[in-house]
Amino acid sequence: MNTAAPRKSFPRRLWEALKSLSLIVSMVINLVLIVVVVVLLNQIGGIKTTLSSVLGQLDSAFEGLGKSTIVDTIVISQTVPVQFDLPLDQNTSVVTQGPVPINAQATFSLGQFGSINGTVSLALPQGTSLPVHLQLSVPVSTTIPVVFDQPVSINLYQKGLGNVVDKLRAALAPLISLVKKLPDAFVIFP
Repeated sequence: MNTAAPRKSFPRRLWEALKSLSLIVSMVINLVLIVVVVVLLNQIGGIKTTLSSVLGQLDSAFEGLGKSTIVDTIVISQTVPVQFDLPLDQNTSVVTQGPVPINAQATFSLGQFGSINGTVSLALPQGTSLPVHLQLSVPVSTTIPVVFDQPVSINLYQKGLGNVVDKLRAALAPLISLVKKLPDAFVIFP
């Protein structure tokens, strides 16, 4: 009696082949992942050192940024318009620039014989100094050149950057703490 196993159909054979192939692929992927994990675990000390260095440099850079001060000199060079009324109320002397003719009505006393009305004409010579009292408002409208170097020193922490620096350093602090807690070495294969 011939008891041969019944022949399997094509879809059934294809299904069996796909199951075997997926089992092999799954095993290969798992083996690769296990090797990657073992390699990474052996590198944990180097990773910790690198992360500690990078995070320490970032924290130091943020701290330095907070302590920074901008020191510079600003050159000011501009023209400023000026308009105002200048009140004057003072005694001064003026000097004539040329002969100044004077014609004035005058009364001449003739003593006991009465008086005569008439006109007096004379000329003050050039260079005559005359005392006068000035009481007036002089309008002033001009421009004034303003030129100077202004040194400045701006502390960035005090001028608004401090809050940002504190937030950046606070955001890094948990990472730095976590990296410090990592073991220095995790040796699977010495």
